[in-house]
Amino acid sequence: MVFFSIFHYLLNPYHASLYSTVPTSLRSALAFASHRRTPLWSSRGQAKSDLTFIWRVFGLNGPRSGERKALLRFRESFSDPYSALSSWKGEDCCTWLGIRCDQFTGHVSSLDLGNKDLQGKTLDSSLLELKHLSYLDLSGFDFQFNSFPAFIGSMKQLQYLNLSLTSFHGVVPRTLGNLSSLRVLDLSRTYDLLVDDLTWISRLSSLEHLDFSSVDLSPTKDLLKNLEELDLAGNRFYGQLPEEIGGLKKLMYLDLSDNVFINGTIPNSLGKLSALRVLGLANNNLSGSIPSSVGDLRKLELLDLSNNNLFGSIPSSLGDLRELEELDLSNNQLGPIPSWLGNLSALKELYLGQLSNHLVKIQSEIGLGASFSTLMSCDIGGQFPQWVQMQKELKYLYMPNCSISDTLSNFLNNFKNLTALYLPNNHIQGPIPNNISQMLPFLESLYLDQNRINGSLPDSLCEIKYLQLMDLSRNHLSGNLPECLGNLHDLMAMRLSSNEISGVIPNSISGAYSLKYLNLNNNNLTGKLPHTMKNCTKLKVVDIGDNMFSQNLPKWIGNYLLDLRVLRLRNNKFYGQIPLEFCQLLKLHMLDLANNNLTGGIPNCFGNLSGMVLNSNYDYYMGGGSLTEVLKGLELEYSFGILRFLVNLDVSNNNLVGKIPWELTRLSGLIGLNLSHNHLVGEIPELIGDMKSVESLDLSNNNLSGTIPSSLSDLSSISHLNLSNNNLSGKIPTGRQLQTLDYPSIYEGNPRLCGAPLPKKCEEASMVPSITDNHIAANEGDNIIDDKVLFSIVIICGFATGFWGVIGFLVINKRWRQAYFEFAEERIISRLFGG
Repeated sequence: MVFFSIFHYLLNPYHASLYSTVPTSLRSALAFASHRRTPLWSSRGQAKSDLTFIWRVFGLNGPRSGERKALLRFRESFSDPYSALSSWKGEDCCTWLGIRCDQFTGHVSSLDLGNKDLQGKTLDSSLLELKHLSYLDLSGFDFQFNSFPAFIGSMKQLQYLNLSLTSFHGVVPRTLGNLSSLRVLDLSRTYDLLVDDLTWISRLSSLEHLDFSSVDLSPTKDLLKNLEELDLAGNRFYGQLPEEIGGLKKLMYLDLSDNVFINGTIPNSLGKLSALRVLGLANNNLSGSIPSSVGDLRKLELLDLSNNNLFGSIPSSLGDLRELEELDLSNNQLGPIPSWLGNLSALKELYLGQLSNHLVKIQSEIGLGASFSTLMSCDIGGQFPQWVQMQKELKYLYMPNCSISDTLSNFLNNFKNLTALYLPNNHIQGPIPNNISQMLPFLESLYLDQNRINGSLPDSLCEIKYLQLMDLSRNHLSGNLPECLGNLHDLMAMRLSSNEISGVIPNSISGAYSLKYLNLNNNNLTGKLPHTMKNCTKLKVVDIGDNMFSQNLPKWIGNYLLDLRVLRLRNNKFYGQIPLEFCQLLKLHMLDLANNNLTGGIPNCFGNLSGMVLNSNYDYYMGGGSLTEVLKGLELEYSFGILRFLVNLDVSNNNLVGKIPWELTRLSGLIGLNLSHNHLVGEIPELIGDMKSVESLDLSNNNLSGTIPSSLSDLSSISHLNLSNNNLSGKIPTGRQLQTLDYPSIYEGNPRLCGAPLPKKCEEASMVPSITDNHIAANEGDNIIDDKVLFSIVIICGFATGFWGVIGFLVINKRWRQAYFEFAEERIISRLFGG
């Protein structure tokens, strides 16, 4: 077993270099051993132990022998007063404390001696011989104030380096900049270290975490005093902003955004950065109030303090920032909005969304001097404010959740330059103006979802030739879809779901050939899907569920709409069989055909839907929106940001027949599978356990029979299971995640099932068999006996006929018997003597 395992280990291309070092005689022995029919090792651990065995038996130098010697030399360079490293003995250094080896190559990959109270005068360079070391932690090591070792800069394979609290002394060598693979560098609390140059840090291209706390950076002040731009956004810096930052007098650009661990208050010293033009502190954990000294930054053009925990009033000194063009204070606890805001005559972009937990109204007496191109505001309440209507240069207007209860015709007249109108979740009422194309001729994005808009869609909407995104869902729109929709050649998203729109989808929709997202669900649409829709080949999402469409499922969907990711047709009146053409929708990862009148079987080729396989690319999200889907027995709404990771197949509540295709088990990415309330027969596929991602499985209310496959216990992610109301039998499998699904309702309606969580014990079931079971068993037993008897009779008759057909004649006829033996004698002599 050992030799066989080693031979295959060495023949692996990954270990070919090891095999070349084995003597020829040993290779022959290994080859011979490998031909024995001995099973391969059951785990990599067995392989590693086999390999260790062969090194020891034949006295060969293993792949770690050099590393072991280097570690022992390293051990001799320091003292261990508390015997923390008493395990550092023996041949296998991978078992020593603090050492980890690569499970494939066996090389030392990690050395963790952090906080072991070790002491030494210097760091021994024998570590350079650990060519595969990627993790080094010597934190708390007492190096007795000796200099920082420069050779560490040669260990280019390092990804993690922790030398905190190591009592090194002197300058941090610039050679650390050679560690291009380094992700974590921690030199914190090494109080006698100093950094005289920071430029080498820029060469650490993989760095994710840097901690220089308590390290002396004072020598770098002269290097930084001429700094004009400092961009540290999107890192993992933490702690408070130092007051010393105000000493960077020439700084014009400072961006510390997206460092979620930066906390504390904004230092007053920021006001000394008189040359500053851009200040970005967004997406951090800053608290306290905005210091009034920020108003001293008279050259500031952009101020972004959004998404923090700032509170209190907005300082009036900000009104002196006359060159400010963009101001973002959104998602804080600030307020109220001051009246001097209108004095910022250069302001073009203003973001004030969600300024407080208490929705704050913008004061009506606000100045009108500003001319915004972008405005994002908080709670307005009531009518649309006059000061906003005066912003005639406005291009982007974002005011969601503002409690606006005005009509569109009252406030859209002055926004002819508007390209994006984003007013969802308000109380806007009344119809869409008939002249909306004249009001908003350059509009590209129209978001008015979740309001109280009524009436029909005006033809004027089709005349906004630049329109790309339109969301009017969750209103009270009625009437028919306008025939002119085909004029919107640039339209990519049309969301009209959850309204009261009736009629049919017009044939002219083929003209909207840029469509990617079509959401018409939850309306009163009827008729058939127009064949002309096949021209909309860019469609990724089609949701026409919860309507009254009535027809055979169109085959052209599978022939032309090959880019589909989501196809939702549930709750309609579709009938007939599921077209095999649907199997060509290889990018599909959500197919919902539930609650229709479909017949026939589930196509076997559904197993080819590669979009439902694990690790498929679900790249289809764009421009917001949401979709309602039934999963785990609940109807839930999913935003497209989440929905793109949801893989679901639902054909429940139809009239489907036949067996469950085993090919469905190939869909390893499925999270939800619902085949319930059909007329499916046969057994649950034995490979059901291969669907590792399944969280919700519903096969209830069918005519399934046989036992529940034991592989069902391999579904480690499952949290919702329903197999009720079938004809399943035998013992319910147990183990793993199934142990948590202990509701008897999962299996009810299957009288021949037994075992937990059902009250029916399997032992009792076998002791008291039913009449039907006895009858079946008796018949099966009789059939087995009859078959055995018949088989025996045939064998005996065949043997008797063959045996006596030859031997009988030789016994009865003496002349034939003599002739046979003479012939046999001649043949034998001829073979023996070649004659």
